[in-house]
Amino acid sequence: MEIKTRVTEMLGIKYPIIQGCMQWFATADLAAAVSNAGGLGVISSATFKTAEDLRQEIRRCKELTDKPFAVNLSLFPSLNPVGYTEHIKVAAEEGVKIIETAGRAPTEYMEQLKAANMTVIHKCVAVKHALKAQSIGCDMVVIDGYEAAGHIGEFDTATMVLTPRAVDALDIPVITAGGVCDGRTMAAALMLGAEGVYMGSRFFASQECPATAEVKQALVENYAELDTYIGLRPYRNSTRFVKNELMQKVVELEKAHEPFETVAPLVAGFRTRGFVEGDRDFQDGSLCIGECLGNIHDVPTCAEIIERTIDGCIKQLNRFN
Repeated sequence: MEIKTRVTEMLGIKYPIIQGCMQWFATADLAAAVSNAGGLGVISSATFKTAEDLRQEIRRCKELTDKPFAVNLSLFPSLNPVGYTEHIKVAAEEGVKIIETAGRAPTEYMEQLKAANMTVIHKCVAVKHALKAQSIGCDMVVIDGYEAAGHIGEFDTATMVLTPRAVDALDIPVITAGGVCDGRTMAAALMLGAEGVYMGSRFFASQECPATAEVKQALVENYAELDTYIGLRPYRNSTRFVKNELMQKVVELEKAHEPFETVAPLVAGFRTRGFVEGDRDFQDGSLCIGECLGNIHDVPTCAEIIERTIDGCIKQLNRFN
């Protein structure tokens, strides 16, 4: 059974399920698997050193799927900033029709994006930011609740409150992120007025995710909803990580009021990239993961995840008929 919303119609996908962008993990393999299963796969442009590297990954994704997929531009402050204009140019040249932006509003890139006839999805953590995105011409927003992995902002507004607030305030479609990982949570998001859901942590624990099998198995077997930590809060860059020995070092440095320059090497990209390359001990790596980890217990294929999520969602929506 299909669930049709403005999100599915505008993106040309079967199910209103979007794969979260996870640097180092949101590659062509994962994106194509999600798209082939009826959702929208997303490639992380920040994973690739150059625009030409991104071009090759887009081409690889097109070899793996003939379905729509998106490219993410993370407009966050970075120690290694990338050329967003060049990334958009490459995506347009390769026929990508959907761009997801995150961080600050993509104001300076909207003319270029719209000239390429791209659908723009902006991910943000507050209704005021979503309204800004709508005002500059974004086509839909992902509204990111406190439960989410990664950059959760400084407002601490949970999904249950944030989603209906955004739905009431906006005219464009709202996609819920934060805590969504199965049919029950998808049904809840739709009942709150969302027209789609955004799942990162659930797709991290999938067979097609390029993280090592050992890391994925460790998460689903040994970690739950209380095993995440919001780091970098003293530096106004609040980010939800999985708790491990490395994060305990971060805790100690934050309590000692150490400057960000001291903490930065502990959360740098190479400590996450090692989970793909297999050269990083789980306790010595930084990994963004959401609170929904407590509801994730296995490592199936992306197709199985989407099928179970849709079946479970429909079952929940029909409970009281």
